[in-house]
Amino acid sequence: MTQRWSGLKKTLLPAMILLFFTAQASYIAIDKSNTWDESAHILSGYAHITEGLDGLSPLNHPAFGRMLAGLLPAAILDLSFDPAIGPEGAKDSKFFPYSIDFIYKNSSSPTLILFLSRAPNILIGILLGVYVFIWSKELWGENGGLLSLFLYSLCPNILAHASLATTDMPITAFFFISTYYLFRLQRHGMTLRRIFAAAVFMALAFTSKHTAMLLLPIFAASFVLCLKREGLRRAIGHFTLLALLIYAFIWAVYGFRFHSASPYYLPLDWAIFSGSFFEPLFNTFRTLKVLPEAYLYGIAGVIMGAGGGKSAFFMGMYSATGWWYYFIVAFMLKVPIPVIILGAAALLYGFCDRVRRTDIIWLVLPALLVFTVISLQNVNIGLRHVLPAFPFIFTMTGFVPGIKTESMRAAKTVFFLSVGWYLWANLSIFPHQLAYFNEIAGGPDNGAAYLVDSNLDWGQDLKGLKTYMDKNGIETINLGYFGLNDPKNFGIRYEYLPSYLILDPVKAKETVRLDGWFAVSATMLQGVYLTDRDYYAVFRDIRPVDTIGHSIYIYRFDRDESRH
Repeated sequence: MTQRWSGLKKTLLPAMILLFFTAQASYIAIDKSNTWDESAHILSGYAHITEGLDGLSPLNHPAFGRMLAGLLPAAILDLSFDPAIGPEGAKDSKFFPYSIDFIYKNSSSPTLILFLSRAPNILIGILLGVYVFIWSKELWGENGGLLSLFLYSLCPNILAHASLATTDMPITAFFFISTYYLFRLQRHGMTLRRIFAAAVFMALAFTSKHTAMLLLPIFAASFVLCLKREGLRRAIGHFTLLALLIYAFIWAVYGFRFHSASPYYLPLDWAIFSGSFFEPLFNTFRTLKVLPEAYLYGIAGVIMGAGGGKSAFFMGMYSATGWWYYFIVAFMLKVPIPVIILGAAALLYGFCDRVRRTDIIWLVLPALLVFTVISLQNVNIGLRHVLPAFPFIFTMTGFVPGIKTESMRAAKTVFFLSVGWYLWANLSIFPHQLAYFNEIAGGPDNGAAYLVDSNLDWGQDLKGLKTYMDKNGIETINLGYFGLNDPKNFGIRYEYLPSYLILDPVKAKETVRLDGWFAVSATMLQGVYLTDRDYYAVFRDIRPVDTIGHSIYIYRFDRDESRH
């Protein structure tokens, strides 16, 4: 019996957990309409794969994360694509409207295009789950590995972003896996196989999202530890090889070209960085062709964007430069409370264990690095920006089953209650994982009081709105929408309310009567991107009659009142 249970823990249970993850993520990927960033990622990735165009939208994102989004549509579907479309930011560019038309007005169904674009991230989510299990099992044993995998696979935030065609899941996976191999290099010795694996995953991280630059201090720490273990000559030789392989693989992603060879290539607008502190450095890099031009352009864009900030809402406050504690509070509100409880126990008991303390540090420091650096920049629009810290937290929490206390009965009770609570948190929010808020926040329907944008409302519920209108016999609805789309793509008849951003909107009325049905996205409700932030103030004090995916609020008025 003991041997049979051991076999189940090694194979069947991890497979079942990952199968449950895959089923949930796949359903969400089919159920939800596109979010704000997805169409740009899909179009850019498709253009890179089919035409070699790497400059359609390179300002904040490198190529590989977006190529994943375009991979299956390019391989399986026969889609129409205009390679002459101008890049984002170019004069008279129609990049963003065309990116929506590419999905919703093409030769294949939008649902199929979106699902195929999202499917690679589901597969990457499975891969990351495998590595979370492997590292946790290596450190804490079978029970620890299972707990870490369970927490990872049922995490609403992980499931939400594994179901979208964005770059958040690839960087989360490749950042964690790269760190795992750097850990193994200093712990188990420098072999060519480990060096090659580290190089591949670090290159994938660097070409998925520029958050990967945070791997550099982890790379340095691994080198220093290897230096002590292996000696100067051997450590320098192997890490030089590692660095050269990463460099070569980055160039490989861009086809070993400085910029696209496509006849539709347009020079990148480097003038937007004119006068910046880093301008001379990037000019030198361009002249020497140190890295692909689009990759350098993206790094420059991230540096400038982080300093410039973006309009954000946070617990009733508005700011374009953010709050240093934004991501800490967002984590406490959007992560199931059992993770906070179990994570705190692992951190406390792990640091008290002299034998395991180093292992805990290897997991805590990368997560702390992500939170610290991201908190120092001025863009506060979503917890997703610190998503790379999550797998480290789940892996650290695998320490919990090995904790020994004087009151084991009480500890086991807390543990199993936490596991049950966590499962309920997953099931109760499905399939609206993006909108998850825990009990501290008062649940997802109260989330808009604290956070909006990609924390809750990223434009993902237009399909759900159309279903609701059909079910309730609503022919026309007054719509204030946050997202990049055209409601007509879903057959939604609507009267326009100020939105960000309905494409090709019907003419806005100067006077809106509070009569009939209204649908207002949570982000629009808080007025984050409106000149008049109180435009929807009248709705904030009214309880909606229903919600769509917790992100779009439905109101109904039976009396005539004017709103100017």
